[in-house]
Amino acid sequence: MGSFKRTTNIVGWLVFAVATVVYYLSAERTGSLWDCGEFILGAYKLQVVHPPGAPLFLLVGRMFAWVASIFSDNPENIAFAVNLMSGLCTAFAAMFVAWVTIILGKLALVGRDGEPSTGDQLALAAAGLVAGLGTAFCTSIWFSAVEGEVYAMSTFFTALTLWATVKWYALPDDHQNDRWLIFAVYMVGLSIGVHLLSILTFPVLAMFFYFKRSQNVTFVGTGIAAFVGVVMVGLVQMIVITGLPRLWANFELFFVNTLGLPFHAGIIPTVLIILAAIYFGIRYAQKNQESTIQNVAVAFALMVLAMSTYGMVITRANSNPPINMNAPKDALSLLPYLNREQYGDRPLLRGPHFAAQPVNVETEKRYGRVGNRYEHVSDKVDYVYNDADKMLFPRMADPSQGRPSLYMQWMGMDPNQQLLEGWKPTQGQNIGFSGIIRSSGCTGVISCGTSRAVKTASKVFIPGINLRAIGFPVFRR
Repeated sequence: MGSFKRTTNIVGWLVFAVATVVYYLSAERTGSLWDCGEFILGAYKLQVVHPPGAPLFLLVGRMFAWVASIFSDNPENIAFAVNLMSGLCTAFAAMFVAWVTIILGKLALVGRDGEPSTGDQLALAAAGLVAGLGTAFCTSIWFSAVEGEVYAMSTFFTALTLWATVKWYALPDDHQNDRWLIFAVYMVGLSIGVHLLSILTFPVLAMFFYFKRSQNVTFVGTGIAAFVGVVMVGLVQMIVITGLPRLWANFELFFVNTLGLPFHAGIIPTVLIILAAIYFGIRYAQKNQESTIQNVAVAFALMVLAMSTYGMVITRANSNPPINMNAPKDALSLLPYLNREQYGDRPLLRGPHFAAQPVNVETEKRYGRVGNRYEHVSDKVDYVYNDADKMLFPRMADPSQGRPSLYMQWMGMDPNQQLLEGWKPTQGQNIGFSGIIRSSGCTGVISCGTSRAVKTASKVFIPGINLRAIGFPVFRR
């Protein structure tokens, strides 16, 4: 066992070393386009970036920028330091993927308690090496690893969460080993301060839990476990990410406007309620010898603790830094910041198609500081549509930026024709659409929703751009 563990560690750290060297040599030496400049500046001076803020990314990035500032006051070196942070995060992610591959391979070959032979160890090491380096150098991963954006650190947390879950699954079924599951949930909580990608590991976590604890694994049971994981994703979103800030906002409005207490007074009852819920949950679990309930309570406590990184957002917003997106200075302005309200809503399950016309408008009050109290300063506006204009899984739904004419082109219609009242695309057209515009019976870019190979044309309807003219590979049917 010692030999196998040593081999596993060597492979993982070898992947990390190779990836780190390559990322160092290929990292952007200064700022990149799009959000990278904003994040680098935000990390350098702990400023408030666009919603939902990525506070943990900024805090860790600040340490890298601070170390760089010791050796140089050149802004390019500050940017390079934050870019290098992304490279290190991705190198760690590749290492965890290598370890996950080796663990799962070992389980497949000899089981949880078996000892791999020398040949098996070499095969597993090779598999881990290929998986780790394949992860490190696939296009999308490498692209994010060399610039100061949140996706590299998010990939790190996702891989770390998966590794902790698989490690728990490979260990003996002892409740003492459940600490690895709690650790995985804590990592998910920390990742919320970077990006929400890691919460999508909950379905995987739930299935591994089912595989290990169930005496009779079935296809139906696996589906139910996956569904429970999806429910967990929703619960984390509704209870932890937005629920607790909403509770704080409600207390804040009552304590300040009704009781006349100073700003931020609402945090006191919010913290007391959270602590009480954790305390009574653990007490109940211990009294009734319910280890699962205790693990849930502890995991919830750690997730709430991880969310405390958003205290940096409020603290820095009140300092009025040069970059202060949305100025989330209190609970009532933090909630729309976390909900990304400035980007608008996009229904995922059921919603209107692109030609639907709103029949009403719903508004929700938004409050801001006026003097020593909160006053109604703006509204969140939502359009209301007839049920007849809604579709399941709306894909052709964006009525802005000239997209309706592109949707119509894809469906083989004249983009200039007037649509009759009550017209809507068929459900088949809606599901078949995936961002491909049709011209003369052909399509372009990626897929048109069919099961066949991609069908493309000499012209792709991205406004003002002919992809063939700029060297984009175009294939005919």
